[in-house]
Parts: sequence; C-alpha cells; structure tokens
Amino acid sequence: RASGVAAPPWLHYPPAAMSLDCIPLFLVALIQAPDALQEPPSEGYPSLTNGVLELTLDDAIRIAMRNNLDVQLEQSATQIAEYDLFGSWGSFDPTFSITGSWEDRENVRTSDLAPTSTENSLGVNSSLSFPLTSGGSFDFSYRRDNRETNNPFVAGGSGTVTNTSDVLSVSYRQPLLRGAWKRFATVDQRERDVAYRLQIEREREVRQSMLLSVHQAYWDLVAAQEELGVRELALKLGLEQLSQDQRRLEVGVGTEVDVLQAETNVATQREQRLLAEVNLRASMDNLKSIIFHRQGDDWEQFLNFWNAPVAPQTPLPLVNEELRSDWVQSLARAIENRSELSQQRFAIDSAEVQLQRARSNKMAGLDLALTATSVAFEDKAREAAKSALRYEFPAYSASLTFDLPLGNRTASYAERSARSAVRNAVLTYDRLEQTVVSGVRSAVRDMDYQRQAVAAAETSRDLAERQLKAEQARYREGLSTTFQVLEFQRDLAEALSSEKAARASYAKALATLVQAEGWLGEPEPR
Repeated sequence: RASGVAAPPWLHYPPAAMSLDCIPLFLVALIQAPDALQEPPSEGYPSLTNGVLELTLDDAIRIAMRNNLDVQLEQSATQIAEYDLFGSWGSFDPTFSITGSWEDRENVRTSDLAPTSTENSLGVNSSLSFPLTSGGSFDFSYRRDNRETNNPFVAGGSGTVTNTSDVLSVSYRQPLLRGAWKRFATVDQRERDVAYRLQIEREREVRQSMLLSVHQAYWDLVAAQEELGVRELALKLGLEQLSQDQRRLEVGVGTEVDVLQAETNVATQREQRLLAEVNLRASMDNLKSIIFHRQGDDWEQFLNFWNAPVAPQTPLPLVNEELRSDWVQSLARAIENRSELSQQRFAIDSAEVQLQRARSNKMAGLDLALTATSVAFEDKAREAAKSALRYEFPAYSASLTFDLPLGNRTASYAERSARSAVRNAVLTYDRLEQTVVSGVRSAVRDMDYQRQAVAAAETSRDLAERQLKAEQARYREGLSTTFQVLEFQRDLAEALSSEKAARASYAKALATLVQAEGWLGEPEPR
C-alpha cells in the first residue's frame, strides 16, 4: 500500500471477520464471472437458433468480453504499458561499439632536417560498456594503431618501418551523490512499472463498468420481455371480458355500454402491448450495442445479427429475506478491491518516485572514476596484443569530480513541486475514498430497498389476483359491472408489471453492489 494512505481498521481483521455471509449465495453465482471467461474466445458471430439469439447472462458476458471495444482498447493500452516496462530495462543492456579508421598522409618538408615522408595508418577502436543499476558503469576498451612510415627519423634510414600500438583500458565510474545508487538509477523503470500496474487497474475498471452495463441491459431486457407478457395477459383478459359482454348483450342481459367499455379497454391494452413490444426491441438493441461490434466486412451477416430477436434464458432471481448486507463489510471489500482506489495508490507511488528523482537532482555531484590502462608498442601486432593483455606496462588512475550548482533554484523548486504532488495524490485518494463510502452505502441501501420492494410487489400482485377472481365471481352472479371488473383487471396488470420491474431492479441492485465492492466479474474475495 502506498505510503501516506492509512488502511481502514477492518482490513486488519482475521479472515473469519471478512466472510461473505451477508451476500446471498445465488448472488455469487449470478455475478461471478463464468468459467467460460477463462477459455480462449472463439471468433465470428454468435450462433442463432432458428433465427433467434438465445442468450443466458453468462453468454452475454462471454460475448461482451470478446467483442466490447472499450475493453479491447484498454487491453491494447495494457500491452503498450507492458512493452514499455520491459523495454525500459534496455538502458542496462551492455553496449558494444567498434570504429575503424584509415589514413594515408604525405608530410610536407618544412626544413632541411625534416625530409619529405609518407605515413599510412590503420586504427581500430572497440569498447564494451556495462551500465549498472547502481548508476555507475564498467567500461572496457581496446585500441590498436598500426602505422607504416618511411620517415628516416623513425625508420632509421632502412626504408619503411611498421609498428603497432595497443592500448587496453578498464574503467569503473560511480556517482556518489547526485544520481547515485539503485534508488535513482532505476527510477525510470519504477515509473514504467507503476504506469503498467495502474493501466492494469484501469483496464479492470473499464471491464467492470462494461460488465455492470451488461447486467443492467440484460435485466432490462428480461424485464421488458416480462412486461410484454403482462400486457399480453391483460389483453387476453380484456378480450375474454369483451366476449362475455357481447354474449350477454346478445341474450339481452347485458348493455351496450358494457360492450363499449370492454372494447375501449381492449384498444387500450393493445396500445400498451404495442408500447411494450417497442420497449422490448429497444432493450434488445441496447444489449447488442454493448456486447457486439462488426467483425470484418461481412455487412450482410452483421445486419442479420441486428435483425435477429434476442431471447433471454436466465430468469429473474428470487429473493431470500433471511439474507442481509452489512455495509461495513461491503466497504472493507471496496477499499481493498475498487480499481479507482488501486489506481490512485499507484498514482501516489508515481508521485513518490518523482520526489525521489527531484531529491537526487538537488544534490551536489560527486563522481568517482577508477581506471586501469595497459599500453604496448611493438613492431609486430601479435607481440603488441600479448604485451597489452599481460599488463606489462600498467597505468592506474583514480579521480573524484565534485560540482555544485550555485543557487540551484531549478532543482530546489522541482523538489517542492514533487512534494506537493505527493500531497495532492494523497488528498485525491482521500476524496475517492469518501466517494466509495457513499457509493457502497447507497448500493447496500438500494439492494435492501429493492428486496423489500419485491416483497411488497408480490403481496400487491397476490391481492390483485384475489380481488379480480372475487369480482369476476360477483360479475357472473350479476352483482358487479363490467367497469368494476375492468378496474380490477387493470389493477392486476399494474401489480404484475410492478412485480416484474421490482425483480429486475433487485437483480440490477445486486450487480451494482458487487461492482461497488470492486469484484464484479472476478473471483469471490476472501
């Protein structure tokens, strides 16, 4: 955990205190990512059954995980961050360089004692450098100069002479103050590591947000399908009532007003059924837009998919009144698992790394250099190489270089800026934590409310059914009117509609709570 962020006391409780007894078992089964998410995704469009796309909630999640563009974009960004992290360690890879040179020169005679002469030289300079995570480096270099000249002062009047000069050097350089040691030398790598981990959390946040959208869209679709069923039932009841009133009118025991009331009711129910059907199609399109996108250039198959109706296969969940949610335990899981908080913890880590860099840059420079050199000068190249490698004529040197910028305002204010950035990151974390607390309480409160709303809706539906049956019995005995029966039919339809909507809202509230706790689509936290 990033420094400066205090862990809540409940995070130190033993595992027994962090049990998930407050979460319904069927919630875990509904919300937890299906095992199929761990399988490699298949390519292509989802299969249709007789032109219908049959989807369970797990199917919708699986397809969305494979096709959702927001998730794919974040996965690509995560790969970029990962490659940047791995590539940053290349600054500590050894570097080999070699330079070859050739020179042919004719010296101009400048006096009687300096005759005209020609020189031909061939040089090779190679080096191998090993950067260290301490901020220093080991450097190995080997230089060879092969020179041929007819200068009589060099050749001794014997025409042309060739000699070889070899220089072998081993050096070690190490900063002792500014830029020294691993804490500073690997600051770029630590920044990339923090950025990579932050991107992983950002991808997780986008994935969970997408999964919550899938849950909500799926349950909206189920609710729309149930609503269409309610409206079809209401229309069926209305047609039955109209048929009864027409028969009663034909035998002379009914009135034309009763028939007109029944016909008006049927027209209203047909209108509401049409509206429910339009809402169902809109819910289908909403779910499709989340879980699917065009693949390749096959527009015909793409359009066929969009025209295919969706048949949800997962029923609305039941409610267990004996199970309750403890918002304190939910908050503990949220503090531990919410991706926004994890991202901000990494942001604090990044700010602290920048502060370490600024503190190092503010220091004075003190650099140590140690060098061992071997020089050989022979007529033959092989003998020169042997002499150089045996260190027959060694030379050793050591040096300390000190530098101190006067005033050093740039580094001084950069350190202050970095320190303020750390404080800003900590305050941002505290603000996010407050938002999480509010969100968790709201999610727990909403789930409890929706559970009670389902119970209330079930009671209302049961009473509406009993009232309608009683009124229909009175109607058959001539003790009631068509208007009263139609009123009870409408009451039953509204009660059924409210019950289905309450169940769908409860299912969405469950998903929202798990998302608020930060583990939607992931294994159950301990």
